[in-house]
Amino acid sequence: MLKKTLLTTLLLSGMVHAKDDFSSERFLGIEAGYGTVKSKNVIGAPQENSGVEFGLRIGAQNEEWRTTLSGHHFSKNSQEYFRTMLTFDHFVWASLYKTDDIIFKPYLGGHIGWLTYEDKGGVDTDGFIYGGQAGVAWNVLREVDFDFGYRYSFSDINQVDDIGSFVFAVNYIY
Repeated sequence: MLKKTLLTTLLLSGMVHAKDDFSSERFLGIEAGYGTVKSKNVIGAPQENSGVEFGLRIGAQNEEWRTTLSGHHFSKNSQEYFRTMLTFDHFVWASLYKTDDIIFKPYLGGHIGWLTYEDKGGVDTDGFIYGGQAGVAWNVLREVDFDFGYRYSFSDINQVDDIGSFVFAVNYIY
């Protein structure tokens, strides 16, 4: 419970700092990743499933902060996962290497959300999900940036322990 309270406090403080700068740009994006889900099957035995996940995202960012609302789907064998998350990322520094056309922005962040889990064996449940992420956003054009990152999530659902994902996203900035 202490972890959840601390994470929620950190995320809310990030929102307060992000709203201070009104010069933000909005974006719409798609993402694909490779995720590993550690879970328990219908009889409670631990198992691990890996596979491709897909998602959509919408959000806003400025030079220091990014806030994203996203949905992700993962299906493997008889199990299906759908998670909706609100993420808050802080760009660690504006650029490792900057030219007129390319900007690298490493980030650290956290997320909270809702996970729906369904097993064809009869389990259908949902619950809270939270965790963190790290990666780099690479702005290649004025209207397009790429995002490479790793996301790790915990769940309060009995059948799902944690989810780790490597993610690649393309965002259209408008």
